[in-house]
Amino acid sequence: MLRPYSASPSTSPRFRLIGEAPSMRALREQILRIADSEAAVAIVGESGSGKELAARDLHAHSRRHSHPFIAVNCGAIPEALMESEFFGHRRGAFTGAHEERSGFFQAAHGGTLFLDEVAELPPSMQVKLLRALQERSVRKLGGQREEMVDVRIVSATNRDLSDAVRRGEFRQDLYYRLQVIELRLPTLRDRRQDIPLLCTAILNRLAGDHQPKLSAAAMARLCAHDFPGNVRELENILERALALVPDQMIEAEDLQFEPALRLNSVHSSAVLPVHADVALPLSLPAHLCVVERALLRRALRQARFQRAQAAQLLGISLRQLRYRMQRLAIHEYD
Repeated sequence: MLRPYSASPSTSPRFRLIGEAPSMRALREQILRIADSEAAVAIVGESGSGKELAARDLHAHSRRHSHPFIAVNCGAIPEALMESEFFGHRRGAFTGAHEERSGFFQAAHGGTLFLDEVAELPPSMQVKLLRALQERSVRKLGGQREEMVDVRIVSATNRDLSDAVRRGEFRQDLYYRLQVIELRLPTLRDRRQDIPLLCTAILNRLAGDHQPKLSAAAMARLCAHDFPGNVRELENILERALALVPDQMIEAEDLQFEPALRLNSVHSSAVLPVHADVALPLSLPAHLCVVERALLRRALRQARFQRAQAAQLLGISLRQLRYRMQRLAIHEYD
């Protein structure tokens, strides 16, 4: 039986998952109830619904909060590198292994290992992951001894894992290891009353004290939209609107529900439409930062956060991409 969470409001960290809809209140209560359990947690939800935020909230409210939270996108790691990335390698284990390196499990020791897009793990890696979870130990590639690891596993997927098990694409024994407790995230269309609150939070994060306001018509249009991309889609819509009207009222016609940025090849051009009747920004550098940030984040998402591929989509080097991400404070979990 799970014990109630007893942290006082003054010491309890703030939730990253915001919303006052009953489904969101219930979700936060569930996170508090299971935070200190050592059982594996599977977070289920549509793309863009905030699965990594839920995982971070779970970690922040647990006894492990002072230890690392390591997030891994399982769909972004080449299969040939997976064992090394997860478990580490010894020097000389393979060509290019010039020094010993720890993996995700060792990095998360004492804390939480978040496996996003876990359904994308290839069968060979599913076997190795299952063994690591059963034995609570890992062996570096090229190593001779087992290392004990103490991690809590939180996984996430927007696919139906039970269906993947039935199709033979995902191991049943691993499925049961990961699916001890399930956290199901509501879609944004099922909690439309939270859209105004989310808009305020997103605009505040993107524009700070100088954020423009949403007109009543713009808010009504947002609340009527189904948001197949959930909160991530809402954020993209507002970010595009900010790029067009950074210092004035955002009207309904400023909201673009179809992607305005096209990143289809190395040679593609991404252009933000500019209308003659749109007021000039008060600060050109600030305006350009908003536009650049929107382009970089879209490229990263389209490339499934594989930075080399995102850099290629943008026609810049990987080093330039890293520099721009650091300068604009862009993180993969944004």
